Amino acid sequence: MKYLKCIDREQELATLNERFERSGAEFIVVYGKRRIGKSTLLQKFMEDSDGIYFFCRIESQKEMLERFSSQIAEEMELEYLKNAPFTTWDSLLDFFVGNKTGNFAMIFDEFPYAISANPSLPSIFQDYWDRKLKKTNLKIIICGSSIAMMESLLGYKSPLYGRRTAQINVGQMDFKNSCKFLEKHSFEEKITAYSICGGTPAYLIEFSDAPIHRCIEDKIFKKDAFMYNEVPFLLREELKEPRIYFSILNAISTGRTTLSEIVNHTGYEKGTITKYLSVLSDLKLVKRRISITESAKSRKGVYVIDDNFIVFWFRYVFSNIEIIEMNLSSELTKSVMAENNEMCSRVFEKICTEFLLMNRPFEFTAVGSWWHKGDEIDIIALNNITKEILFCECKYTKTKTDTDLYLNLVEKTKNVRWGGANRKETYCLISKSGFTRRMKQLAERDNILLFDQKNLEEAFIPSKAC
Repeated sequence: MKYLKCIDREQELATLNERFERSGAEFIVVYGKRRIGKSTLLQKFMEDSDGIYFFCRIESQKEMLERFSSQIAEEMELEYLKNAPFTTWDSLLDFFVGNKTGNFAMIFDEFPYAISANPSLPSIFQDYWDRKLKKTNLKIIICGSSIAMMESLLGYKSPLYGRRTAQINVGQMDFKNSCKFLEKHSFEEKITAYSICGGTPAYLIEFSDAPIHRCIEDKIFKKDAFMYNEVPFLLREELKEPRIYFSILNAISTGRTTLSEIVNHTGYEKGTITKYLSVLSDLKLVKRRISITESAKSRKGVYVIDDNFIVFWFRYVFSNIEIIEMNLSSELTKSVMAENNEMCSRVFEKICTEFLLMNRPFEFTAVGSWWHKGDEIDIIALNNITKEILFCECKYTKTKTDTDLYLNLVEKTKNVRWGGANRKETYCLISKSGFTRRMKQLAERDNILLFDQKNLEEAFIPSKAC
């Protein structure tokens, strides 16, 4: 059976295929945020594997088992199941235990919906795994979009604790693979689309054909567009008190990134904010960042939203809901496009980090940002063994970069306390619009690494190199 085109996910597919080829039973948990491509990944895996793919829906257990029975009847040519469907999960699992001796995959996509229909389902699977399934060659794969519920299935309080043989957390795609969804766009437009959509395949598909400004207006700034209501839907699906989480995410999206700033902006107690930030971190929606030279226990950390689309949504949708509801999105779209460089500059640093990881002047043991008393350096990469350190600034502007950026960087590096007097320093500038002749001459004299948009395009889209 052929499914949707699957981009990237080589590592996840390799894990599934390797586990499938083993003798003995497997119990694999696959999870990740909505729209991230979990179903496409599993369907791609099924193209070359013997097994059956079940999709769980919001319905009663009776309806679900009847639908599964009908599917089994068609795919395995067992017509009797249409008239005598399974009535319990026990009977369905017993059927596969008794009829499949070779390696055979049973995928239950959106498994939390099955649990909603029968909350005792984890206990049923635990019982069958302990008594029968683990003695077979069946490969049980359960998948879900509710990160909270799926992670609870891995927790020690769950009946399934200790039964899983592998877990796969399907994350967002990097910029290089995101570009594969945007083949009709120029490289600069790819950066804009990625700044809005992040690495979520379903969002990137929405931006794959039409001009960027049309996609923003039609796919996000319209009341009937799924991306318009996507963030509220996501938060309400995962969280019991979305109101407080909305306040926290809105604060971070508007630049209140320290704990005290978030507390002051939202008006909630520090303990409450700390608790809710922890949940957002567990859901991979928020990430705590520290300066690369600080210890992990540093109190100087800041919080960032770890999803480009959520940042965009709070910045441009949440604060303009009244305008969108009145169908006045055309002017809003113009204002977004006017701020394109500012919007992209926040994400350009991520893209540049990815580029440097692909083109390392030396082996990195750590990569991150640095800040101290008002000074900031976009990217620092270092090697704790060889004491090599790279300082990099990224510029996403319409003008060429001159020597002032480099000279300011040199001054700031004097305050980076790392590696001692004998550290080996490398300087790097990445500029969307290139460099002035004066900067190029200085780079040649001082052995500074310079990269522009052409270099980035050659790295990220080799077949479309300039």
